[in-house]
Amino acid sequence: MKRLALIALCLVCFVPIVSAQSERDFDFGTMLSAKFSANLKKNFSIGAEEEIRFSRNSTQFNRWLNGVNVSYSFLHDRMEVGLNLEYIRRYNNDDYYENRGRIGIDLSYSETFRRFKFTYRSRFNSTFLDETTGEHRVNPKVYWRNKFQASYQRPNSRFKYTLSAELFWLLNDPKHCVIDNIRTTLIIDYRIARRHSIALMLRNNNDIQVKDPVSILYVGLQYRMKM
Repeated sequence: MKRLALIALCLVCFVPIVSAQSERDFDFGTMLSAKFSANLKKNFSIGAEEEIRFSRNSTQFNRWLNGVNVSYSFLHDRMEVGLNLEYIRRYNNDDYYENRGRIGIDLSYSETFRRFKFTYRSRFNSTFLDETTGEHRVNPKVYWRNKFQASYQRPNSRFKYTLSAELFWLLNDPKHCVIDNIRTTLIIDYRIARRHSIALMLRNNNDIQVKDPVSILYVGLQYRMKM
């Protein structure tokens, strides 16, 4: 069953890329980020993240993100519930920058099989848009995000490999209540020291069921510190 789950995950990840519509636009971008996390008593943990992102062939600043989160794990660390808060400074398609606030709650379940770890995460996000910079048909935008992930790491290895696919379902738009994006990600983690690591990411954001679909391929580098 574990092998079947991994095969299914690979299909979910790569079929959207292969079957992308020929009339869609394509773009390339880069990401730089840093993530910090710390374990507290009684299965609680807290974290923070900073990210900057560039698009249009990595020539234009796309967004800046600041995030904090708190999570609680239970069932022998198999399940986790989390709360996330984010502030986003984002470039709008109308050639101006706008502020956005986001709150999210998620529930995840993980299962380990030999050297593999399989994780399913369900997250509800509400993104509050800046009405001072323009009118929005739906505000906030509420998404239900479902992420399927598989990780592999050999014993005593400094490297860890992760493959994931995430579906974005817009819930509160009466004219467009559909899954409108599939995000597939490949990550290679390298542990520098006990508390420090870096991650090389390859991410494809693939619009579906929208008027002007865009596929953006991002290459990212992330520094991670765990206390």
